[in-house]
Amino acid sequence: MSANFAFYIHHHGSGHLMRALSIASQLRDAQVTFLGSDLTRFAAIIPATIQCIHLPHDVPGPEDPFASRMHLGFLHYAPVNVEKVAKRAAVISAALHALFPVILIVDVSVEVTLLATLCGTPTVVIRQNGDRDDLAHLHAYESAQLLIAPSPEELMNPSPQDWVNQKTFFSGGFSKYSGKEKYVQKTENPAIGVLVGSGGTSINGKVINALAAQCSERSILVIGNIADHEHIAAHNVIFHGQMNDPASVLAQCRVVIGNAGHNTVMEMADLGKKFVCIPEDRPFQEQLRKAGLLEQHGMAVLVQPEELDQTDWKIIIQKAENLPDDCWKGVIKDSALADVALRLHELWDANFPDRLA
Repeated sequence: MSANFAFYIHHHGSGHLMRALSIASQLRDAQVTFLGSDLTRFAAIIPATIQCIHLPHDVPGPEDPFASRMHLGFLHYAPVNVEKVAKRAAVISAALHALFPVILIVDVSVEVTLLATLCGTPTVVIRQNGDRDDLAHLHAYESAQLLIAPSPEELMNPSPQDWVNQKTFFSGGFSKYSGKEKYVQKTENPAIGVLVGSGGTSINGKVINALAAQCSERSILVIGNIADHEHIAAHNVIFHGQMNDPASVLAQCRVVIGNAGHNTVMEMADLGKKFVCIPEDRPFQEQLRKAGLLEQHGMAVLVQPEELDQTDWKIIIQKAENLPDDCWKGVIKDSALADVALRLHELWDANFPDRLA
């Protein structure tokens, strides 16, 4: 019996999907299924070998006049009187039944982890940074057979619960560039990169204008979408828009400015960029905790969103350029993805040994 893995992929931003793609690429000789909302956004980069099950959203709309929220300590999000929430749970339950036997990797959702557990499905939970010692997270961590932190241990703030840390496999860092040839382009006057994610950012036209004016002798290469980009008239700003693989553009940059999302951080480490980190407001202080660890270990220069209006970009860029060339040492692990795949296959074998095939 070949291994069978399903990934639940949270719809916020693109980082969860990118991580699932990286892990799935190493699950050779296994069936892989993705479950999530808005997966059609990524149809061009999801391999045809991966089955996609599209889930209805769980956010109330005009068609839900009786919708309300239940505030429960053991769940994070529990809307009631929303028909598509029932449909969503039914689609997930039906998928797990149809895929049986299957192991579900949850990236991320407490509610989906608990639903899968109630369906009798073994789960693996991806851990994230932040203050996640609340009752809901602990229930999900307890339900899971394995916790995976996709980073080195020093870049994951520890849980105050020792059993959570002991249950966690710290894979070491990886990104979508892991195992691929890196673009290398050395110039005397390298550009400054600005990486704008899709999960919400403080990096706007005003910030870009200030950066371009203060660093007028450098090209500013903007990857991603800036909401008010039409107000940016600086001659040295070049917009590249949303790119699935911006490595060739980033190769022109020594310093990159971006947010503290996990995948962005790992991509900067994998590409060896000097990083200016702007942590955004996220649930459970996720990016703030990650950014604090980066600063603590001398891996990045930290700028808080509330400081952006007064930032001296020349000083910030100089600080970043002065970071040690080996500032990311130990973050990326060449075998990380293979090690994660091995752990997942071992978990499969433990749950579904060959003798029962």
